[in-house]
This record gives sequence, structure tokens and C-alpha cells, in this order.
Amino acid sequence: MDLSISASEARLLRHLTLADIPYTLHDVAPLASRGLDEEQVQEDVLSLTWRGMVAADGGSLSITPLGAAAHYASEVEELSARLVDVCTLTDELERLAPSLTHEAHAIRQVAQGTWPLEQATQYASGKPSDRPE
Repeated sequence: MDLSISASEARLLRHLTLADIPYTLHDVAPLASRGLDEEQVQEDVLSLTWRGMVAADGGSLSITPLGAAAHYASEVEELSARLVDVCTLTDELERLAPSLTHEAHAIRQVAQGTWPLEQATQYASGKPSDRPE
């Protein structure tokens, strides 16, 4: 099952995870008031409805369980890419400023989920008690 969605579909699904939106085929003003492009949103609604990710019933647009799954899969992909960027930036900073090796190590451990923020902060500050390795 293909859960891939476009950036504009992701924005629409993000709004729908918060609440249903009043919607009719001829009145997209409630969607436009949320900063969604009126023309694009019509295409997205048709596509997402056809794929079973949103339902347009009774004058409102709502997300389906499949749409919620697509939304959260998209969010996970985006956040994973951001964490890779953080680790890559940390590697580059460490290369450019070797004096930051200690701090860069702490940042990388948080980004990878190895250490909680408190532990990394303690390590980066150089406090001797409970210093993780």
C-alpha cells in the first residue's frame, strides 16, 4: 500500500489531524483561510479522497485512519531526515573546530537517541559526576 503524499497533501493532512474542516466542492474558503492554495487543495482533496485518506461527507472534510497513517509516516520521514542533517552538521562542526569534539559528541548522542538531553548537557558541560562514556 502506497502511503506517499506530496508536500501540499501533507499540509492538508496536518490540518485535518487537528480537526475536521468545513468543506464543499464550491467553497474552499475554510481551507484557504488556513493558508492552503485554493486550486491545489481541490486537486489534493480529490486525490486523497480517491485514495481513501480523507472523507468529504456532510459538508466537512475529515481524515481517515489511512490518511492519519500517511500523515504520520510522512512526519517520521521528515524528522528522520532532519536528525541525519543534525548529525552531518555536527560532524562538519567537529571537523572545522576540533575543540568542540566533546560538545559535538553530546549533540550526536541526543540526535541518535542514545542519551537524554540532561545526560548530554551534563557531559558537554564537563561535570565529573555520572559522566557518561
